[in-house]
Amino acid sequence: MKVQARLAIVGTGEIAGFHVSAAREAGFVVEHVAARPNSTTVKLFGQKLEIPQVWSDPISLIHQSSLWDAIILAVSTEAMVPLVELAIETGKPVLAEKPVGITSRTLSHLVGSNAPVLVGFNRRFYTPVQAAKNFIETGGPCLMHLELPEDVPIDRQTGFRDLKSVRLNSVHGFDLVNYLASGLTIVDVHHVQGVNERKGGILVLRSPRGDLCTISANWNAPANFSLAIDRDGERFELRPLEYGAIYRGMHVVEPTIETPIRKYLPQRVIEVLPDQDSIDFKPGFVAQCRALLDLTEGKRSPIAAGLRDAQIALKMAETLMGN
Repeated sequence: MKVQARLAIVGTGEIAGFHVSAAREAGFVVEHVAARPNSTTVKLFGQKLEIPQVWSDPISLIHQSSLWDAIILAVSTEAMVPLVELAIETGKPVLAEKPVGITSRTLSHLVGSNAPVLVGFNRRFYTPVQAAKNFIETGGPCLMHLELPEDVPIDRQTGFRDLKSVRLNSVHGFDLVNYLASGLTIVDVHHVQGVNERKGGILVLRSPRGDLCTISANWNAPANFSLAIDRDGERFELRPLEYGAIYRGMHVVEPTIETPIRKYLPQRVIEVLPDQDSIDFKPGFVAQCRALLDLTEGKRSPIAAGLRDAQIALKMAETLMGN
């Protein structure tokens, strides 16, 4: 009988709970949990999720790597890089929550390490995203448009927009296009400029094979996150990103006396729905944990993101933020 891989997790927030349930479904046995020193929640978290070993210090847990086979780091971005550095030294597989670093520069010394580190860009594992990847790769260059209507509130202290969510959440979208059209490079950027602040903008990127991608940072717009991929009379659309559809052709309804306006109706020919794991658990998390489990056996997922991908996503965020 195959022995289950042992998982340790650092973090006790809501996202950590999602990781624990997904890891167990993937085949891990979750044996250890730690949080920041003097945490008041770690013991309760361990009891609630039936994790037998509760640690008061994440550094001590990481150092005791003989007790676990893989580790998930689900801590704040500010605390992440030092813990990733320690985890890399163990040589054991690591899953670090995105975006890993506060800036792209903070990851520079880690990117070339070839360490067994996955980054938690779980949207890569969506069934519709995999279908979009196949759509792109089975034809010629595409025109892509990603819409990121991120919630960017006004900071009450400074009076300016708090762009933290662009780095912490919009990076999911930046990583998505980087994954779908490999090798995208930034060719242009335009900002909507208010009084001494950014109010959004457009980022233009191109892939080596000729895919052209525009990203609309239409912050606070009453719209959904979406990605449209167009090529030769076909469109693959993710709207929202968890659901996919392919459109081919247009049905034209001619005007009548009763309805004098001509209608143009795109014809949806294929619908791509989330897989069952993405309905029963947080979308993409079970497949992502299976990729981590595979890494304990030396098998690297071609889907999972790494540290270089995290750095690329952060660079896109910084460009749109004007950093």
